[in-house]
Amino acid sequence: MKKLIDYTEFYGNWTIDQDTIICSSNPDDSNHGFALFGDCYLEDGEIEADISVEGDISHCGAMIVFRANSHELYYGAGVGVWDDAYQLSEGKKFGFTRLAGVGSRSNIKPNRIYNFRIVLEGQKVDIYVDKIKVISYVNLPRQTGTSVGLFCHKGEKESFRAMFKNIRASPSLPKAFVAMQFSEPYNEVYRDAVEPLVKEIGFEPLRIDDVYGPGIIINDIINNLSESTIVLAEISEKNANVYYELGLAHAFGKPTLLMARKGTSLPFDVGSHRTIFYEDTIAGRTKLQNSLRHSLMSLLGRSINL
Repeated sequence: MKKLIDYTEFYGNWTIDQDTIICSSNPDDSNHGFALFGDCYLEDGEIEADISVEGDISHCGAMIVFRANSHELYYGAGVGVWDDAYQLSEGKKFGFTRLAGVGSRSNIKPNRIYNFRIVLEGQKVDIYVDKIKVISYVNLPRQTGTSVGLFCHKGEKESFRAMFKNIRASPSLPKAFVAMQFSEPYNEVYRDAVEPLVKEIGFEPLRIDDVYGPGIIINDIINNLSESTIVLAEISEKNANVYYELGLAHAFGKPTLLMARKGTSLPFDVGSHRTIFYEDTIAGRTKLQNSLRHSLMSLLGRSINL
């Protein structure tokens, strides 16, 4: 895992002592603390840190920030902030929405070191404290950003110090779920056009038959969709499995791109969605790749110049 130490302050009083980053405040301070690391961008992967707090922690908290778009929108996991011992929150500047929490804040002990590990896969996040999974959340509300950082929440009249040590991160490839009929010519379309293009833009393609083979159960599909960042669906055939996976993708709020062979008549309820029509020829598959590249970059808000 990559060690994180170089940060940029947004708010609060931040100092560094060897490999420990410290956020401190006194009763007269008006700002919380917010800082981001400039050398780590992570959408999926793992983040780990040792967190400890000093002072009156009855209205304070310390969190690891992830998938941050500056301080405008981000997620945080840590100790305190709410009445929970450990929690997951969505942040917008200094406002918070509690997503999940466990335990009681009264159990958080000053000066005790808590090891936090955050595992991100698509909309799923698992949070471990001292190697124990305390929160598993399967529906992060929306795409935000890729920055990693730290946040400290202070009460109105408290003195407070939060210490973050051994901060490390390990990015992994985000997943692209591909919903497609398991037969020819669609297998060739997947192998020749879809799979190499998905890898080119930095995603791991996930086609459910490649992972599980026969005997797929519904929970496998749901879990893999939840852990995926984007969904591609080939809907030329009126395949019930493909449409079921597409419906789940829409229910999860996944960015979704549709593909269909030229001449396909689409059902009314998907006719308004972004669809790429392609010819099932060698030249047509090359054009399909180009169309997928541009459409996926637009869908993800990324530069087309790879």
